[in-house]
Order: sequence, then structure tokens, then C-alpha cells
Amino acid sequence: MSRGLHSGKILSFGRRRPTRRKLIAAALSLGAVFPARAEEAPAKVSQLAAEYQGVPKGMFSCAVCTLFIPPRSCKVVSGDISPTGWCKLFDLTD
Repeated sequence: MSRGLHSGKILSFGRRRPTRRKLIAAALSLGAVFPARAEEAPAKVSQLAAEYQGVPKGMFSCAVCTLFIPPRSCKVVSGDISPTGWCKLFDLTD
């Protein structure tokens, strides 16, 4: 008899094979962790709600904000965002 076989069954060295029920339960629990679609982006707030203005507020501007995405976008505010603009969601890098 070859090593690892016993009565025609493969021994799993102390570990049991997962049942179909356990595999289905694990797959369903992953659905709660990972979104259904990877392309689903969180909703952005409007420029009006963020009190966006096209001019800087003192020395603070979108260009130095952690949320700014060059050349003219923002992670949390919708629409065309100027690098010299500013809004109340401004977040200065540390």
C-alpha cells in the first residue's frame, strides 16, 4: 500500500476536507467584506456642499491638499477642481 492511502481514501494528515456547506458559507462571508463590483466608487459631494471656491484661502489651496488628484480632480468633491481652489474639506499633508 502506498504512503498516504488507507482503505482507498487519501489521508489528509489530521486535517479534514472542508464540506460544501463550509465552502459556501465562507464564500458568502467574503461577499460582506469585498464589494460586489470593484469599480463602485464612493459618492462625491457637490462643490456647493463642500463650499468650493476657485481661489485659495490664504496659503491653502487644492494643490497642497491630500485629497487633490492632479491635474484637476478631487477624491471627495465632484467636478472640475482647480489646483488654486479651496474648500472646507481641505486636508493639509502632515
